[in-house]
Amino acid sequence: MRTFAFLVLLAGAVVVSAAAPKDENSTSALINQALDKNVNLQLDGVLPTVLKTIEDQTGVPITATDQVYELLPWGEQTNIKAKIENQTLRNALTAITHKLGLGWELGQFEVVLKPLPALTRLGRRATIAELQTLDLLTSTPMPEHKEQLTVQELVNAINQKLSTVKSPAVNVDLRPGDPSDAQAGIIKLDTPINVRRDATIAQALQDMSRQSDATWYPWGRDIVIVPKEQQIRLQLDKTITARYNGQDISKVLDSLSQKAGVPFQIEPGAYQRVPPEYRTIKLDLDNATIRQVLDDIRGFTGLDYVVKPEGIYVWNQNPNPTSPARGGNDPVVASLELDGGLQLFLRESDLPQDVQEYVKHKKDEEIARLRKRMKDENFTPATTQPASQSAAQQPHDL
Repeated sequence: MRTFAFLVLLAGAVVVSAAAPKDENSTSALINQALDKNVNLQLDGVLPTVLKTIEDQTGVPITATDQVYELLPWGEQTNIKAKIENQTLRNALTAITHKLGLGWELGQFEVVLKPLPALTRLGRRATIAELQTLDLLTSTPMPEHKEQLTVQELVNAINQKLSTVKSPAVNVDLRPGDPSDAQAGIIKLDTPINVRRDATIAQALQDMSRQSDATWYPWGRDIVIVPKEQQIRLQLDKTITARYNGQDISKVLDSLSQKAGVPFQIEPGAYQRVPPEYRTIKLDLDNATIRQVLDDIRGFTGLDYVVKPEGIYVWNQNPNPTSPARGGNDPVVASLELDGGLQLFLRESDLPQDVQEYVKHKKDEEIARLRKRMKDENFTPATTQPASQSAAQQPHDL
């Protein structure tokens, strides 16, 4: 059943709200005033319809980012059922969005719904159980604690609090990493974390994510705590369907960063050291993982990447802008179409000697066929190149 049903009530006198002006001159200040007025709303419909209903009745425009619909269980068809009585619109929005694993922020002309960071880190559509887990964490306060806790103390305090919650039962799955594999990431359990005394469990976990090498996300009824590098690798396994038809490499990486929900840090000068003929990307992707796309880009442009706690660091293996991924004398000789629309580019140095000879033989055959066609069509080139010139010296077609 694609419905989230809940009741939002606040005792007090009914106040008739004045709607904020609904025109291009609406500002964040006017919207902010409208958010603090009491409203009565009866909501029942899919999310886009519900947002339009709120706008029609309050004058406050509300939009959701594309990522919201990518992460909710049924996307735009996720149905909302809520009754808001004598509640400020601000509190009503907070209650509704928390039920969906979302947050909201005030823009200049509208309120924008966004996924909570923990929902973004899932890298896939959430389940109902995961949304319920997030709702529990955002509404449950931390137990009494000192203002600075180590990661381990924070986990212990959260476990202590969750043990008192009857339903739903939520467990903390702490995975600190393997010390023998430091590249995969390690959580330093003695790292101190500053946590406000009035923080909810979700806020405390976000404090941990900001102040340490650990991060978290819901997984069914569990709270999974892992090194940041592991979580980023999970997001790189997200599958995407996209088409890049001759787009600049910088725009492609920006798009991949947004789709992964992971910040990309680019080495200064990395794009400039990619030869001009390799700076445009043509890819037709169908359920390909972001990791596969990055690997494919690495093989073609020489832009390598490494997973760091703060995100993906992209750097250029090329020593100078005149050399492609492995040198100016190492051209691409073939491209293979792989599953998911990925293209694998083969360079001359990838091929064993016998295959290189075969490729050269096929090049020479094609060049001879083209020369015969030129002769049949009585084509006279403006400049004549010696027939003995090697095919490898001819410009390669990308």
